[in-house]
Amino acid sequence: MKNALLFPVVCSWIGFAACAEDDPVESGDAGADASVLGEPCAEEELAYAEDVSACAPAETDYAPGADDSWGACISDDGAYHTFEESVSSIARVEAYVQIGALLWRNPALSPQSFIDARVIYEQEEGLGSRVARRYDPHYTAPASGSCEDADVAAANPDYCVGPAKLQPILLGSFAAGAEGADLAVNAARIQAALQWFLYISVIKESTTCAETLDNCDSAWAYYCGGAPREAPIGLADDVDRFAPATHDRAYDGLLAVRCWRDLDPAVPATELALQAQAIAQLDFALLRGVAILERQKLVELGCATGDYRDAALEWLRVVNPLLDRETRTRDMDAANGLLSALEGAADPESAICHLDETYPCP
Repeated sequence: MKNALLFPVVCSWIGFAACAEDDPVESGDAGADASVLGEPCAEEELAYAEDVSACAPAETDYAPGADDSWGACISDDGAYHTFEESVSSIARVEAYVQIGALLWRNPALSPQSFIDARVIYEQEEGLGSRVARRYDPHYTAPASGSCEDADVAAANPDYCVGPAKLQPILLGSFAAGAEGADLAVNAARIQAALQWFLYISVIKESTTCAETLDNCDSAWAYYCGGAPREAPIGLADDVDRFAPATHDRAYDGLLAVRCWRDLDPAVPATELALQAQAIAQLDFALLRGVAILERQKLVELGCATGDYRDAALEWLRVVNPLLDRETRTRDMDAANGLLSALEGAADPESAICHLDETYPCP
């Protein structure tokens, strides 16, 4: 859904003035580990009312069952239809949920939490195995070699994002947390790196579906965990919590990818322009989802205290490079403003306004 109206967007920043300014104190959460200090934001402080009333879909967008430019296809009933009965990527998203319960959603966070979470991460054919080879199709592939080659990954860090950027963050944070260092901060770094992995996996699998049909299933699974649109898990749940309209548009984008593959069943695919159109629709919504998550972490800089505030800042420092590529394409001043906020040179409120203006629609 693209912004159809060219008038200034009013920033919908909420709550900085009302957030607590007290010095960090031990969390009052029952059972909280004493090494995690400060207070998280209350739910009402993080409230965000998504408003997409000024938005309209692009003429080329797919909508299930609608009178659009697409031909009739399998996705028109609004449901995703898998190529295979079993979709292995679902287990990796379930692992993300399990790791979250141990780390960033755990009021009793401890070093053992990181040890247990790493066991889940390192499961055979699990998250770790895919992070180690994940590449980003937004960037040009190296002329030769694979991202699983350390020299290739080091020379192409943007393309070889999994081994070059995400894996070091994850392994370093698991190790540091297991040693008892900066528990909330290291949990936030792991969350941020895994959300980046899930986002780019959706795009990567949608791309390679041109050669391998069931990679479309993996794209769907990496977003919503194979769960229904109305009750998603994983990254879809993270987005849906704050921006349900954006989540719906991302799900429609996945249905666009599946519709393309129904209309173009050849292996390898031949209608590559239609594939690019579907992925562009999907990516547009996903990027707004990431922007909304970043927005809410900026809100946390104003209402969280102590380690909870530090954790929000560290999450932002990990994820902002993901969004920076697109933000610079849309608005260079917005990209620079976000970096200034993360470096402490600008108020987070201004960064929120930049995000609201740069990513107004899904």
